Amino acid sequence: MKKIIALAAALISCCLYLTAEAQPRAAGLRIGATGFDASYQHSIGNNFVEAEAGLAFGPITPGFKATALYNFVFARPAWTDRGSWGLYAGPGLSLGYVSDRLTYTMLISNEEGMTYRRRIHPVEYGFMMSVAAQIGLEYTFWFPLQLSVDIRPYFGFHVNGNAHYSSRVGFYNYGMMGFIPTVSARYSF
Repeated sequence: MKKIIALAAALISCCLYLTAEAQPRAAGLRIGATGFDASYQHSIGNNFVEAEAGLAFGPITPGFKATALYNFVFARPAWTDRGSWGLYAGPGLSLGYVSDRLTYTMLISNEEGMTYRRRIHPVEYGFMMSVAAQIGLEYTFWFPLQLSVDIRPYFGFHVNGNAHYSSRVGFYNYGMMGFIPTVSARYSF
């Protein structure tokens, strides 16, 4: 009975090892204008899934966001003898509690009793939900290091409200900072 259990454990270990070797992964950091994230990639065939969680930069203090993407590798150019290049793009979703700049108009009365409109641009925290679109270039060295550069704008909405203002729902303005290129460094295994 012990031999059967040992044989089954060895077979399962062998299968898990071969499965893990067939699906490359990478873990590291992604740093850019929208914040910095802990990043994880898992290959599925020629494409890969990317999941990230981290701090979103804001003008006051950082918030938190989590993003998941499915990237299609559409080219693997042979630009170098060693290592491998990859051009990729893909959609994803992002959720978080972040700051954003709102724009709305308030009616304000002065001492003389005159009322006028004033555009206000407060920065407030709130819930963010958006669709992310990413395009990038990665290079995996012959040793376990992967570097990439990409752009990832976020298109979605931001809901915020506090004691001074009623709840506001609007476009997530800081998501457009995703058009600024971002750099990633990951350990590939």
